[in-house]
Amino acid sequence: MLSTPTTLSPPAEPGISSRALLVETNYTKTSQELIRFITTLRSLGAQVYLDLPRIVVIGNQSAGKSSLVEAISGISVPRDAGTCTRCPMECRLAHSADEWSCQISVRWEFDDNGDRLEEVREVQFGPRLTDKTQVEPLLRRAQAAVLSGSVSDADSPDMWHQDTKKGKAATKVLAFSRNTICVDLAGPDLVDLSFVDLPGIVQNAEDAIVKLVEDLVTSYVGGNCLILVALPMSDDIENQKAARIAKEADPFGLRTIGVLTKPDTLPPGSTKRRELWLDVLEGREHPLQHGYYCTRQPDDDQRLAGITPAEARAAETEFFRTTSPWNTATCPHRFGTSNLVKSISELLTNIISDSLPKLLAEVASQLESTNKQLDALPPRITTKPSAFVLDLVTKFSNDVVQLVHGSPQYTKLVQSDCDAYKHFRDGILSTAPSFAPFEKKQWEKKVKGQLRMKQVKIDDVAQSTRVQGTKLIYLDEVREHIRAAVTRELPNNIPYPAKRSLIQEFQKSWAMHTMACFERVQTNFKTHLVELIRSRFERFNHLKGAISPSVMEQVALCSGKTADHLKTILKLESAAPFTQNVHYFKAKREKHLATYKQARANRPRPGSSTRHADDYDTESGAEEWAVEGGLGEGAKEDFSFSMPRPSTMLSQKDKDSLRNALAELTKLGYQVTEDDLGKLNKSDEYEEEMEVMAEVRAYFAVSYKRIIDYVPLSIDQHLLYELAENLQGVLIGKLGLGSAQADARCATYVAEDPHVVALRQELMAKKSKLETVQRELFNFGL
Repeated sequence: MLSTPTTLSPPAEPGISSRALLVETNYTKTSQELIRFITTLRSLGAQVYLDLPRIVVIGNQSAGKSSLVEAISGISVPRDAGTCTRCPMECRLAHSADEWSCQISVRWEFDDNGDRLEEVREVQFGPRLTDKTQVEPLLRRAQAAVLSGSVSDADSPDMWHQDTKKGKAATKVLAFSRNTICVDLAGPDLVDLSFVDLPGIVQNAEDAIVKLVEDLVTSYVGGNCLILVALPMSDDIENQKAARIAKEADPFGLRTIGVLTKPDTLPPGSTKRRELWLDVLEGREHPLQHGYYCTRQPDDDQRLAGITPAEARAAETEFFRTTSPWNTATCPHRFGTSNLVKSISELLTNIISDSLPKLLAEVASQLESTNKQLDALPPRITTKPSAFVLDLVTKFSNDVVQLVHGSPQYTKLVQSDCDAYKHFRDGILSTAPSFAPFEKKQWEKKVKGQLRMKQVKIDDVAQSTRVQGTKLIYLDEVREHIRAAVTRELPNNIPYPAKRSLIQEFQKSWAMHTMACFERVQTNFKTHLVELIRSRFERFNHLKGAISPSVMEQVALCSGKTADHLKTILKLESAAPFTQNVHYFKAKREKHLATYKQARANRPRPGSSTRHADDYDTESGAEEWAVEGGLGEGAKEDFSFSMPRPSTMLSQKDKDSLRNALAELTKLGYQVTEDDLGKLNKSDEYEEEMEVMAEVRAYFAVSYKRIIDYVPLSIDQHLLYELAENLQGVLIGKLGLGSAQADARCATYVAEDPHVVALRQELMAKKSKLETVQRELFNFGL
């Protein structure tokens, strides 16, 4: 859009034509070069991406627009009702010392549906003409060709010689077309100028036709163009739709030039209307930055009589010199076609000159943007399809291996699996049997509901697990359990089924914890695999569609094997109790038995009677019971059934006594530790029951240690590692990469998304065109 007024040249001196003034100055050469350069850019299709400067001529139907175009170009254009302007016509005038000539071409930019073609083609239509009388018939035939649809280079020679007036033209398909008829004119009497003549705006037609023409005109009048609007003086300016369209496109009147036509149609005595139009012409009404011009063209009778352009211009000059109020106007340079042509030629040259640096910058900006868009697209496949797919499968399989092994790039799966295994470990720990070394009724009477379970730690577990809601098993309940299992045993022999059933009781829920852990790991593994598939194969939907079910099928296969192996582990644990870890089992049994005996002896440990949660053995998982008042006569307050307090908790006096006692026993050959002191208590009536409790609790520790390791190891090995090791071979087989039809199948797998292909082609075409335009701009000297 123009931002500053353009200084116009003063009117020509009497007796010297404006064409002569332009031809005799250096300005003409510059003007010609600029206009030809813009024409070159337009023929390359640069207007698709760049706002190229241009002049467009618009007007209502029968506004005198065709006469104006003829006056400017010096040629005759189709006028009768059937062949009026139905597509844009670009007139490109160039001053030349050679004889007058005309070359008609068709610029194909759109298909029959109005969609822009990928490649703009400008095809010559007919031979170069040197006879002006041959132009109008050839324009008719060119327009018929455009309206009939796309014409290839080979079709043009057969099309141009058809005579539309004799009914031999191709059947007209379109009412109007957006493709352009280009008319290149050269001659000694022409001014360097280029403009586009658009179809006249119709009002008395079908709504679809009216809208089609208005949309076509509107698409041309935006951007960096001068709008030359023909305004017949036979109608008020407010009533003319062309003026309204120009106003909407150029609300401040910076790019619009009004051309008042048909001044000779104002009847005698219409003084008021003449004065109104004079106000417009002199800028008092409807002002425009570049103002208005008034022309008078030959009427139909004069054209039929064969009036020459020179005679027409002379008649025009005489009309304005002798007709009031035009002969007294303050702006004589605003009258006549010659002044109009001179003015718009200068304006177009100035616009082009100002626009070229901006065009160069815009081309550079669009090239940068286009390259970024191309870089953002996935690269094209240049290798054999089968080799490309094999590479993708190999990389994906390596990703899975890294995922399973927990490489620095893939840590989340292993971390989440560790959380699942810890949760599983805590679940198994919560099943530990809770034995209380006292009778149920006696305990409930003394405690009166003040029983509380405290923290339990087993072996090297760092974090404590609070076990809540665990049912205590009392001595009298264990006795009843043993009695119910007695059959043919000898006296003082505890039935084996009594111990086994207690063991099986705490193992009841292990299957639930195991399968819950397995399901969690399996679900998490699937989630990560889906994400890996998406990241590797998202670009290729067909390949992704083949990979995904194959991977999930392999997951299901490995999951089935893993589940079977887990069931075997559970079956082994639920079978007859067994361990060869005799030392560990014996140590645990003796430790628990000592704990129970110490509690039964109702003996406070030396030193303070107060116990804390962290006083207890963190390896054995010993229970803690806290009561007020004790269980019998002489029980001390806050007494706890537990093992003796560690030596670090004793007073110095007690420590010395304990150390001396243990030393004396060692001298006598007894290897006794502080933990063994509970064994010195006298025999208890519940001795057998406590031994059962100690053995069951010891076996839980042994079995617990096995299960919390074997289950995670089995899941890792049979699900994760096995799938990762076998996946590549499985996928190669499923995709048929080793078959004779591998390339054909893989070509289908890696066929790109049509939208991506279309976008890449569009961007590549745009890049090529912009680079061509950029070279032209550089070659032009910018």
